[in-house]
Amino acid sequence: MYTFKQTKKLFISAIIPLSLGLVSYVHAEPLTSEDYAKAKSLDGNNSRSLHPVTSRVIKVSKHRSNLMTHGSKWINVYRYHYPTDTTERLVYDVVNEKVIESKQFKNIQFSATRDEIAYAKHLLVHDPDFMEQLATEYYDRYHHPLPAQDPLSNLNIKAIVLTTDNTHSLPVYPETKNCGLHRCVYFFLASLEAPYEYVTLETKAIVNLSKQTITPFSHNR
Repeated sequence: MYTFKQTKKLFISAIIPLSLGLVSYVHAEPLTSEDYAKAKSLDGNNSRSLHPVTSRVIKVSKHRSNLMTHGSKWINVYRYHYPTDTTERLVYDVVNEKVIESKQFKNIQFSATRDEIAYAKHLLVHDPDFMEQLATEYYDRYHHPLPAQDPLSNLNIKAIVLTTDNTHSLPVYPETKNCGLHRCVYFFLASLEAPYEYVTLETKAIVNLSKQTITPFSHNR
C-alpha cells in the first residue's frame, strides 16, 4: 500500500501537467493595435471633426471565446447608430474579417469616445450662445478673455455620457429630456490656471449627438 506521503506525491505529479495544460488552454489571446484598427474600420468614419451619418464604433473588448479556443481572435465591437439610437453588438472575427453575430439594444450607453468628444467640442466652439455665456463668465472670474485661436485650450474639460436615470441631477430641457435614450454628452469645465484649476465654472452644456444640438446652461453644482 502507498503511504500518505507517496499518495500525495502521486496526486501532485498528476495534477501539475493537467493544470499547466489548462493554463495554456484558457490563455486569452491579447488584442493588438491591428485588431483595434480592424474593429474601428467598421464605423466607416475615422474623422474626429465630422459627425458620422449613421454610426460610430464606441467600444471594443475581448470576446469570451478568446478564453476557450487556441488562436481565437473574436472580439466584441459595440457600434452606436445615431438615427435610431440603438447600440449594436457585433461579434467580429478579426482573422477572417467577418461578422459572426449582430444584436441591437436600446438604452445602453457606454463612455464617450475621443472621436465623439472631439466632435462635440467642435459643436460647442461654433455655438454662439454657449461661447457667449462661457466667455462672459470666464472674463468676470479671471479678468482676461478666452484665447482667440483655441478658446477651450485654457480649460480642463470633463465629458460624461448621460443615462436615463439623470444621476447628476441636471435640469431638464426640451433637447435633453430624452438623454439616455439619445446619445448625450454633459460637459463641465474648469480653468487650468492655478489656483483655480479645481474650480468648476457655472457655464455647462449638454451636447445631444443624436440630434446634433447644444444646450448651454448655468449650474452651480
